[in-house]
Amino acid sequence: MKIGIDISMLVYQGSGVATYTYNLVKNLLEIDKQNSYHLFYSSLRRPKNFIYLKELEELGGKIYDYPFPPRLIKLCWNKYHILPVEWLIGKVDIFHSSDFLRPPLLNGAKGVTTIHDLTWKKFPQFHIEEIVNAHERKLKITIEKKDVIIVDSDKTKEDLLYYYPNAKNPVYTIPLGVDKKFFQKETPKKIKTILKKYKIKEPYILYVGAIEPRKNIPTLIKAFKIVLKSNPEYRLVLAGRAGWKNEDVFGLINELNLNEKIIFTGFVEDEDLPAIYQGASVFVYPSLYEGFGLPPLEAMASGTPTIAFNSPSLNTKFIEKISLEVLSAKIIAQINTPKLQKFVIPTWSETSRKTLKVYRKIIRD
Repeated sequence: MKIGIDISMLVYQGSGVATYTYNLVKNLLEIDKQNSYHLFYSSLRRPKNFIYLKELEELGGKIYDYPFPPRLIKLCWNKYHILPVEWLIGKVDIFHSSDFLRPPLLNGAKGVTTIHDLTWKKFPQFHIEEIVNAHERKLKITIEKKDVIIVDSDKTKEDLLYYYPNAKNPVYTIPLGVDKKFFQKETPKKIKTILKKYKIKEPYILYVGAIEPRKNIPTLIKAFKIVLKSNPEYRLVLAGRAGWKNEDVFGLINELNLNEKIIFTGFVEDEDLPAIYQGASVFVYPSLYEGFGLPPLEAMASGTPTIAFNSPSLNTKFIEKISLEVLSAKIIAQINTPKLQKFVIPTWSETSRKTLKVYRKIIRD
C-alpha cells in the first residue's frame, strides 16, 4: 500500500495531537517495512529543535514539505474542498487526515481520520470560534465522504454518535500509547539537572498539559492554596504551553498571592518530561473533560502517584466529584502516604499495530 499521512500537526510541539502524530508515524515506520509512507507537512514556521521531519525521513518516510500559509490550506481544504493532496504527494491508496483538515482525494483513495475528542462541540465556550468552525467543517466533510474514523476512546465514540447520529462511518477505538522512555527510571542526578533547567524547586505538585479553560486549572490552584496550609514547603508546577482564554488563571494567582509558589515551565522538551514526572511528589490532572487524557498515563508509567478527575484513557475516575475540599484532601493524602495505581498501560507500538490493521482492512473491504 501507499499510505499518506498529514503530519502538519507536528508544528504544535508539546500538544496531545503532535504527540499522537509523531509517535503513530514513527512506530508505523519502525514496524511496517512492506508499505510506503507519503508524509505531508505544511507550515511556514519551524519550532526550536524541530528534528521530526529528518527523523521520520531516516526511518523511511517520504517527506513532502510545503511552506503553505495555514490559512491558505484551511481555505482550500476545509472551506472550498479543492486541491487534492495527491497532487502534492503522489497517488496513495489511503490518506490519514489530522483532526483539523481533510483534503480532497483522487478516485480510488480511501480516507481515514482520527478524532481525539469533541470538546469543541461539547464545550464551545472553552474554545475560540475559529477552532470550533474548523472542526465542524472538517467533520462534516469526513462524514459526507464516509471516511473511516479512528477515536482514542469509547467516550469519544459515544460523543461522536450522540452529536452526529447521521454518521454511518466505520468507527474504530484505538487507545493512545505511552513512549517507552516514561517507563525508564532516571538517575537522581539527571532529575536534578532537568529540574534546574526549568527552574523547578522540590518538593512540588505537578500538572502537565495546556493552560486552557477545560483543564480546570483554577480549581487546582485553589486546592493548592489549601494544601499549603499544612505543607508550606511545596510548589505547584504547571508544565505546558499557554492555550487560550487563560486570563483567569493568571489573575487568580495574583489574587491568592501565589506568584512565588507556582512555576510555569512553558514548553517542555520531550526528552525532559520523564524526569519532571519522576521528580514530582504527586501528579494532578483536574480536567473537566477529555477524549483520552495522555498525561495521567505518562505519570503512572513514570511511577508518580496520580490524581485525575476525568480520564477515559484509564476508563475510570479517581475523583467522582471535583471540589476544593476533595481535591486538596486527595493531594495531602498522596503527599503523606504515596500510593501508586496499577493499570495496564499501552505502548505506541500497540497503537500503531492496531492502526495498521485498520489500514489493511480498508483495502480488503
